Amino acid sequence: MDSNIANELNCKFKPIVLIKTDKKPENAVGPKSTKGGCVMPFVAQTIVNRKTTVFGRENVSCGGIWAGFGWGDGFKTKKDLEFQATFLSLGVDSAKDKETYIKSLENKPKSTKEMFTEGERIYADFDTACKHISSRPIYDEGKYVLIKAIENLNDDEIPDSVIFTLNAFELTLIMQLDGSFRSDTNYLMVPQASACQSIGCFVFEQSDSENPHLVMGPTDISSRKHTRRLIPSDYVTVAMPWNLFLKLENLSKNSVFQTKLWEKIKE
Repeated sequence: MDSNIANELNCKFKPIVLIKTDKKPENAVGPKSTKGGCVMPFVAQTIVNRKTTVFGRENVSCGGIWAGFGWGDGFKTKKDLEFQATFLSLGVDSAKDKETYIKSLENKPKSTKEMFTEGERIYADFDTACKHISSRPIYDEGKYVLIKAIENLNDDEIPDSVIFTLNAFELTLIMQLDGSFRSDTNYLMVPQASACQSIGCFVFEQSDSENPHLVMGPTDISSRKHTRRLIPSDYVTVAMPWNLFLKLENLSKNSVFQTKLWEKIKE
């Protein structure tokens, strides 16, 4: 499938799609079993090099990914939730039991240990982190998540999320298009969450809404560390449910993109 929006914007990065599936494709790449870390380097490979990537429950190790890709909340126990809340806030400074938290980091690689010690600092304190984590949209379906270039989408595939990677100018244009059919003020949803969640579970939640909105990310700089060699830091992801994407694609064919003004701007 081709995207008229991406063609009009002449995007540096064409859209990609996220699909929940129970079937693992043979030609896709992904984390090696039991060694999964952040999924965003693989997602970046799809964005830039158009490589199809696949993730399964058996090869991701981050609780945030489990929630992001719709495989439950990712916590086996309350202690797991508390550990993630500690890490996502101020690390050791936020830990309820500092001694136990520090001990749990002993065997981690130096860089990982440093990160967990300082905390990712997405949230200002432990309690705020706990509240945010506990309010994530939770889904539990599909064995795998497939991420592929939109031009490689099969006729029988219906994406659960369509993801644009845009600079500031492209973002304003897609926001104008999104607001062109709304009688109320349009807005971007910007969840305080991990990058995988802003293209996953928060988009799934919008898909269930009668009035879905665009979801922008990432707000966590950790994900940008993993992708900055491929994607400039001044780019953001803007993800949306399939039904909203189709609506915007249709609108784009009789919109600002068909004006003399747009032709002059493109010159």
